[in-house]
Amino acid sequence: TASYVSQNMGLIGLSCETAESVNDKGIMRDIWNNAGLAVPEYKIVSSLDELKEAINKIGFPCILKPTDCGGAGRGISIIRSYEDVVWSFNFARPYVKNDRFIIEEFLDGTEMTIESISIGGKVYILAMSDKVKPDVKTRVATSLNFPAVLPEVILQKVKKLVQKAVTTIGIDNGMAHTEVIVTKDRPKLVEIGGRGGGGHVFHTCIETTSGIKAPVECAKLLTGMEVNLSEVKKKGCVYRFFTPPKGILKSVKNVEKAKSVKGVLDLDIVKKIGEKVGDLENSLHRTGFVVTKGEDRSEAISLADYIESMIQFEVIAINEENTRDYKK
Repeated sequence: TASYVSQNMGLIGLSCETAESVNDKGIMRDIWNNAGLAVPEYKIVSSLDELKEAINKIGFPCILKPTDCGGAGRGISIIRSYEDVVWSFNFARPYVKNDRFIIEEFLDGTEMTIESISIGGKVYILAMSDKVKPDVKTRVATSLNFPAVLPEVILQKVKKLVQKAVTTIGIDNGMAHTEVIVTKDRPKLVEIGGRGGGGHVFHTCIETTSGIKAPVECAKLLTGMEVNLSEVKKKGCVYRFFTPPKGILKSVKNVEKAKSVKGVLDLDIVKKIGEKVGDLENSLHRTGFVVTKGEDRSEAISLADYIESMIQFEVIAINEENTRDYKK
């Protein structure tokens, strides 16, 4: 809708074609693949039979996703054996908007997020993080750590790949949130969003780690003002998500005390007392978060670890047969 309005009013923004591409993982993969950019082996399927046939070619483990799920990792899971296929298909199906699934090879490596702003077709990298993911079927991240810690030669490869990915998809003006997995020293593109990163990434993490106020500079860009990108810094920032045991939340202690700790930028418990926690079906099921800062990455991680140890969750265990188990 925003792209349609921008195009018809002569405003700066994404084209409708680009907006469609960044909302459909199948279209974006086809564009990148046709341009010769590094992507996982993949196939678009529409039925369980097609999925099984594709798995025979791609092999295990593999990842199944809706091509357009509306974000938040809805319907995404890892398939490790034929026993997982039907479960994963049924898990994804409620979030499929267009009868299109994407099945892709599982990349065992370091997953990264890359935040960028494009100005007149030139892509500027503002921040890069690496993710921590628990070994569960749904692969929901539990921590984003800025700046990413990888050899500089690899980081340069990531930057170049992301810059090509952003321009190839058509984001000439505006923010982009790109996800990459680095395996065997080679980055491969996972997906891209034609916007800043979700949650606190766009308005807090980028500024904390880089010194650039992304929402302000993006607003300047979209309203025809001059964008000021000073030297991009590499301070420490961590976006940590709390992972209590699976069960019913009874109480949470030390929240206010933790909020007052120096270096804590924001902290909240989003689950309410009496709700189920510890079941990471997608990122919307996270229990709470803390955002920390530090002079460097290690300092921010140490503070996040300390805050996580302070927060005490009292959880009432529930019978395993009465809850969905997303672990392998």
